[in-house]
Amino acid sequence: MKHNGESIVASVDSIGMEFVYYYSKDTGDSDSLYLRDIYYIYNDFNRVFHSSWSFEQNLQKMNNRTGTIFTLSGDTINFLDIKFNNDMINPELFIKTGINQSEFIPLLHIEKINTDYSILEYSIERGFFYPFYTFLIGATLDIRMKWDKDRRMIPQVWDQYNDLLPKASFIGQYETGVTYESISYIIPISVLTSMIYDLWKQKHSFYFTPVYKEEIFGRNMYVFSLKHIAFTYTQRMIFRIEKTKFGNNVFRWIRKNSS
Repeated sequence: MKHNGESIVASVDSIGMEFVYYYSKDTGDSDSLYLRDIYYIYNDFNRVFHSSWSFEQNLQKMNNRTGTIFTLSGDTINFLDIKFNNDMINPELFIKTGINQSEFIPLLHIEKINTDYSILEYSIERGFFYPFYTFLIGATLDIRMKWDKDRRMIPQVWDQYNDLLPKASFIGQYETGVTYESISYIIPISVLTSMIYDLWKQKHSFYFTPVYKEEIFGRNMYVFSLKHIAFTYTQRMIFRIEKTKFGNNVFRWIRKNSS
């Protein structure tokens, strides 16, 4: 299953660091697919034996929220709370439908889940931190470009970062920083834009299993994260280096001396 809901029916041969190798059910030909393009893999017994980082993040985002479940059989279930188990051998979720009413539902019997709009907390967080880190990185680069070897380090660093701060005499900031005005309106605009974008993209809807194999999800379920992209890229680079003779010797020496 890809992030957009496109399904490939196949017999999985093996799963490596970067690829999953399989035989197509329709043609019998062998083929491969990047793991980064796969949302999750499940078998005929509804057991998930590979799930992507995006899949796990989406489950985490839905935990402890209210909303509505749409099942493959056409049922609609409103819930007051929801929790997912970590057992992908028997993937299911636990929902509370009333004060003393609750039930378990198999995960792969669900077409989609719509949560309440409290999910927009992630939009607010993203809208705040992206411009904030941009200003922070900009100030750091400015320090490097304007570095004066004849001055002490702390005053030079403070001269740049205090531009991001409002007037605060109790910490020695007697004037509002020249960049603070930009921050004070760019960050709220960024937060609002992020919320509107996620509402437009229906980020409160989480899809699991298409009703028919030919159909796709109502939205792409990929979760973008620069941190995760950097982490997986680093992992792949280490894996490739370790496969070389020199890299294997280096990592073997590191493991030997660190144990």
